[in-house]
Amino acid sequence: MDKEKEERIDRFGEEIIDGLEKIKITKEKDYSILGLKFNPFPPAGIPRHPSLPPLDESVRDKIREFIISTYQHYEEEEIGEYAGLTIVGDFGNGKTHLMQHLKFLIEQLNKSKKINFSAIACFIDRPEDAPQRVIHKLIEQIGLDVLRKFVWQIILEELEKKGIDEFKKGYELPQLSILPQNWKKLFEEPIKSNPIQFINEFKKYGGDIKNLQGKAKEILKKKVISDESLIDRYLNLLFVEKRTDISWDTLAGYVSSRDLRRKEVHFLNSIVKILRKNGYKMLYVFIDEFEDLSKLRSAKFSDYVLVLNTLINNERHWAVVVSLTEDALNRIQEESPPLYDRLTTWKITLKPLDNNRAKRLIVNYLNLAKENEKDILNPLSESLLKEMYNKSGGNYRSFIRLAHRIIEYSRANNIAPPLNSCIIEKVEGE
Repeated sequence: MDKEKEERIDRFGEEIIDGLEKIKITKEKDYSILGLKFNPFPPAGIPRHPSLPPLDESVRDKIREFIISTYQHYEEEEIGEYAGLTIVGDFGNGKTHLMQHLKFLIEQLNKSKKINFSAIACFIDRPEDAPQRVIHKLIEQIGLDVLRKFVWQIILEELEKKGIDEFKKGYELPQLSILPQNWKKLFEEPIKSNPIQFINEFKKYGGDIKNLQGKAKEILKKKVISDESLIDRYLNLLFVEKRTDISWDTLAGYVSSRDLRRKEVHFLNSIVKILRKNGYKMLYVFIDEFEDLSKLRSAKFSDYVLVLNTLINNERHWAVVVSLTEDALNRIQEESPPLYDRLTTWKITLKPLDNNRAKRLIVNYLNLAKENEKDILNPLSESLLKEMYNKSGGNYRSFIRLAHRIIEYSRANNIAPPLNSCIIEKVEGE
């Protein structure tokens, strides 16, 4: 390599180092002049602090009632209400944040030591237009390894409960030469908790894998679901000899079916049953970004309605939370009244900000970045807050995005609080 090329590469390397140093400095921004530990406002106005509560007490009350109503279904499903909630609002008015807050609440209830609460919450962003793809995302959220562990636990408990003598029934003895003492070893840790290790040890001790598969199938048929093709999806998770493809497509049922709608509802039902047999009493499914529904052409719209019907129609084994614009909801009302009735059994309508809620929203965010002087507007002023509200038109996302830019501009230019309305022109002029 000639000297000129070496110098060019060296200069390029210095530019990279300088860029990395600038990134490092950016990560260590100092907001102390504003009395803040960091900028709490998300730069794009998209929420990232799910712990922040709703601004309206009426919304909090409805969330509380929704969780109480849906969580009690697991005991007497037939007499419960439809387990669903629709959050309605225009673009940027906080629907996603409210969904994330509700998911956060459910996860916090799971962690509480004071109450007996156990639920799984799955968040599906931008769902596809096919029912099995929504279920695919559900399985992905739960996790392949977690689902495998849950399925195995159901099989394991039955095998251990019945013992080797019961296991031999229906099979000729030479096919099962495993000794009682070795059978007992299979149900000791760490072997029993690991299905792959259990199966390997089972083979080593002389057990016949086809017999084990047969017993596993019988157990799942009795305890989970009667459809043998759906049972095979679960067995594919456990038995290497059986499965040829363990991709999400196989598990979530991407193979076409004449009766896809019924099949996938049954499959989702079986997933919920597996969760319950492992101690979870409710599955909450959050479906975000349905708001473009009103703009879809007829065929695409029908596909989306099919997805919603698949998840909701006549089912109370899980709770569904969807976000929609008013236009999208009105179109559903026109084209599928039964679905509309189920979607709006529980409904929260989010309106644009007013002055009071705008102030409460700013204070809630500022509290995240303060050690002292909480629940006050500082470093912003009342005049600045009013101007921010006017500029955003009451839209949550625009309002929060503007707040982020104001904090960044003030930090970069060492502007001490209180920040007044004059700063808006400077921020917008950047």
